[in-house]
Amino acid sequence: MPPSSDTGEAVRVQARRRRVRKFAGFTLLEVLVAVAILSMSLTSMLSSQMAAMRATRYARDVSVAAFLAESKLLDLESQLQIDGWGSDDKTFDGDFSEEGWPDIRYECLIDFIEVPDFNVLQQAAQAGETDGDGGGGPSAYVATADDQAFAGMGMVWPIVKGAIEQSIRKSSCRVIWIDGKIEQDFTVETFWTDPKQLMQLPQAGGEVDETDDAREDGTQDPTKPGGAGGTTPGTTPSGKPGMSPTSGTLPGGRK
Repeated sequence: MPPSSDTGEAVRVQARRRRVRKFAGFTLLEVLVAVAILSMSLTSMLSSQMAAMRATRYARDVSVAAFLAESKLLDLESQLQIDGWGSDDKTFDGDFSEEGWPDIRYECLIDFIEVPDFNVLQQAAQAGETDGDGGGGPSAYVATADDQAFAGMGMVWPIVKGAIEQSIRKSSCRVIWIDGKIEQDFTVETFWTDPKQLMQLPQAGGEVDETDDAREDGTQDPTKPGGAGGTTPGTTPSGKPGMSPTSGTLPGGRK
């Protein structure tokens, strides 16, 4: 073959090699590395998306549970205002089928708050005084005005105790639902008060009027301020200041 033909063949071979190198693809190792990076990125994105979806669903369920619990407590409060609170704990349970949520259950407790008896308070007060005085000292044998007032409270404490116990309740409602295979719950707690029950206390919540100082015969009690024969300290029966109603002398020694 002539030399010129060999030279032309070599040029054609080099041209084909350049074209092949220009359109060459990725190697198998490069493809595997790219697939690994893509799979890790997609896994991370999918995990974060699933966590966001679970958080959104849980927030929705908690909001629904809170509204349902508050609604049930309002219904129970209205019902017990008609039927009466009673003098013991009351429990209620069921589901929210009527509200359109049959898969959600509730357990409500109306807690009767028991006020301690007066002897329990007295024992606690005596224990506090003993701890404060170290078991001795003059204050252990001298009854102060506070002690006398506290002892006098024992006469009216049964009335106060009954009024407080009938005027306040602690209510709680626990809502339960199933999220996948996990049981979730949410509890709402509140206090109910009935100020009308406190009106049975003497002069509690009311204003003092003339009937509080009146005797059974309709006359004013002279031992109370403003009653018949009663005077205000520092004034005379006519209301003039500076003259004592029991003294027979005027200021300055004049009769």
